[in-house]
Amino acid sequence: MVREGAKRRTSFAFCMDGKNDPLLLIQPGNKPEKLRPALKKSGGSPPMAWGTYVVRSDEMEMICEQAPAKAISTLKRFLRANKPKVNVLFRDDGGNLLDSLKPEKPSNDDGVTTLDEVNATGIDPKLVRPLLRRAKRIKSRITRAPGPLERKLKRGLSRSLAHINEGRLEEAQTLLTMIEQAVARIGADREDADKSMKRSDREARTRTLGADVNRAKQLRASITRAPGGKRNKLDRAVQVAARLLKQRDFDKARVVMDRIEKALGAIV
Repeated sequence: MVREGAKRRTSFAFCMDGKNDPLLLIQPGNKPEKLRPALKKSGGSPPMAWGTYVVRSDEMEMICEQAPAKAISTLKRFLRANKPKVNVLFRDDGGNLLDSLKPEKPSNDDGVTTLDEVNATGIDPKLVRPLLRRAKRIKSRITRAPGPLERKLKRGLSRSLAHINEGRLEEAQTLLTMIEQAVARIGADREDADKSMKRSDREARTRTLGADVNRAKQLRASITRAPGGKRNKLDRAVQVAARLLKQRDFDKARVVMDRIEKALGAIV
């Protein structure tokens, strides 16, 4: 069946017979309705599915002109039992995706990094944990995407986890946001794309706060090496920066910390 579909667009018709055995007929051409009498003659009975299919690369696209849900579900089980080496996309005659067959992959999801493999040593856990929570949340929803999109989103998730491992948190954040929006668009998530964006913005601000707090702590440690009079003045400036961070006024806090670093540089 797959070989014929790789050569040309081929008609198919499918149903179950009186003994509940599957009947599948194929023939070259674009007139699948002509296979219906042959199905009946072979003992087939409704519900029946028929249409055309073609194989491109690792996908077989089946355009179902007649597509009762029960017949498509039975056809999907039949194909899965026979383990084709291609993914199968079931579409209606308008091109809308009805269902897809997702064959098991021989390896561990083509090397997709798992959550257990993330080991962001040396990075503040407070910055990493929100990203891992999002990755865990979205991982289960990716499986609801149709075959090709599912594989693409899994690769994206793998890259985002690798970025976390490498400490590239901003890039991981961007990829996770894109995946969340894609899942929301196909209706596989209770959260729509706008809510995903707002939540990712909140977490980005939290990460920014964490980085700035760490910077303020490092400055305070450096100030202890400054001479007495200057040390007191710089210590008060760090307290001002900390107060601005608490008020979420990041820009002003950074200006103050920039001045502290410049002053410390002059002392050294």
